Amino acid sequence: MITRRREAPATGSVRMGPISIFTLVIVLCLAVLAVLSITTARADAALAARQASFTQDDYANERVAQMFAAEAADVLATLAPSTAPEDAASALAAAAPELAARTEASAPAGTTVTATTSAGGDATVGTGATAGTGAPAADAALVLTVAAPSGRTLTATFAVDSGPTLTITSWQPATTWTEDTTDTLWMGD
Repeated sequence: MITRRREAPATGSVRMGPISIFTLVIVLCLAVLAVLSITTARADAALAARQASFTQDDYANERVAQMFAAEAADVLATLAPSTAPEDAASALAAAAPELAARTEASAPAGTTVTATTSAGGDATVGTGATAGTGAPAADAALVLTVAAPSGRTLTATFAVDSGPTLTITSWQPATTWTEDTTDTLWMGD
């Protein structure tokens, strides 16, 4: 008589169902992470491009303001060394519109340059080592504003000291910002 030998059921074998589900979950997680990485990379690239544009505009504004300061110093150099700071400031204020126009003509396209005399006593006139800390003088300062098309601006304030020499009393880059109020997240009750 022939007897068949029974094979013992395999113990410890893993079925394909749980492994497939586990692999599917891992693949989905990796796909979500890949999409998030690509989105973040694009956002970082856009931010870097905007920062590069702002930096270029800052450097262009600096160059324009330095050109204006050099031309203003040249105007003061034509005056006699004994000229009073107030008289020198008046001569500079009279020449400021022409200097601003010449500087704007040599500035990058779209850049605006304005030069005005300071009003309200926010500038100071000093002498020698006390430049910028003397008595307030409403007509002794010149305010230069250089604005790039991107909204980056540079505001520089100049004062005239004895000699007559040009002194920079402030040099402030900034960004013009306009609030966007079109999105309303919650109307409220």
